Amino acid sequence: MKLIAAYHKGRSLAMISHLDVQRTLQRAMRRAGLPLLYSNGFNPHPQLSFATAAATGMSSECEWFEVQLSEEISPEAFVRRANAAMPEGMFLSDAFEPPEGFGSLSAKLRAAEYRVAVAFEKDSAPVGEDRLQNALAEVLKSDITIEKRTKKGIRPVAQRPYILEVSVEEVGDGTAVLRVLGRLQADGGLRVGAVADALLERLDAHGTYEIERTRMFFAGDGPLPRLPSE
Repeated sequence: MKLIAAYHKGRSLAMISHLDVQRTLQRAMRRAGLPLLYSNGFNPHPQLSFATAAATGMSSECEWFEVQLSEEISPEAFVRRANAAMPEGMFLSDAFEPPEGFGSLSAKLRAAEYRVAVAFEKDSAPVGEDRLQNALAEVLKSDITIEKRTKKGIRPVAQRPYILEVSVEEVGDGTAVLRVLGRLQADGGLRVGAVADALLERLDAHGTYEIERTRMFFAGDGPLPRLPSE
């Protein structure tokens, strides 16, 4: 049988890589005695696949994956047993058994929402809400380009087409919180850090930021989250 579930990766685990996440999930499920289905071949491994990878340095509340099991088990029991073996800072939720012909998560993935917490350095000029809103408006009117490594080498990729929405959620004393909604599909998506970098440059300010993925959105019917506009 196949189950789909979400794993949550807390801030304390933000710096572990996607490969480390895979290994952590596999070890936890083995410790829990869950009936994982293994691949064939010389080096069999548990059959897990992910909607997308959580970037190193990013925490997340919504990383969806699917796992093949060799025996029937209820989604509730799967989550309960797995969580009993999970390390601090990671847990599972929202498991369900997809219907026949459901397809892959990566093919259905459409967008993601992010929380970007910015901390300005003390030597930066004060950043009030009006200044922040104006700078953000200018950023969204401009070109944002990143250098992306591909099979054919490094090439520039425009980020503005991937941005669906950006808003200022909070402004504090030397801090700000942005909400960013961006396209995310198997063949690529928004690099949220590029938005934060462009905003700092527009403000002529120095600072750091932390990114948390808060939701993913998928195409089609069923229990997976969909964009409100769809």
